[in-house]
Amino acid sequence: MLKRNDTAPFDLLSWLEGQTHATGVFEDRKGRVRRRFAVELTGTPEDNTLRLHERFVFADGERQERTWVLTRGADGAFTGRAEDSASDARGHFAEDVAHMSSELNLKVGRRLVAMRFDDAFYPSGPGLVLNRSTMSKWGIRLGQIFILFRKDGQRSP
Repeated sequence: MLKRNDTAPFDLLSWLEGQTHATGVFEDRKGRVRRRFAVELTGTPEDNTLRLHERFVFADGERQERTWVLTRGADGAFTGRAEDSASDARGHFAEDVAHMSSELNLKVGRRLVAMRFDDAFYPSGPGLVLNRSTMSKWGIRLGQIFILFRKDGQRSP
């Protein structure tokens, strides 16, 4: 874990250590909300790696789980992989934002389809991070996901 420094850029991997709660929505390309969900996350650091276990509960009762292994690289870069990754995720930190691009194999009907996700994570106040994720296939935007992550009792990143 990197020691927190109030003048340092936002470090998403350090922020996600421990327990995190989140709520979110998926909206289609016309801006209509199609799904609502809650997520419980557990981030476990080890050396240069963060194992992030996500437990989703959707408003319709569906449940999903995913575990990411996020590895810190040089110059503010990081990579990641989950069980349903189509390829390695790539990310980087900038001042007050973290970006990550990934491809996940999602079940669509009876098939698995690789969908691209372009994420931006913004510190948004004491113990809060806002995530905006654009989902696309073949360069066509299919929708956006908005997630508000919350750390109880933690100061702003």
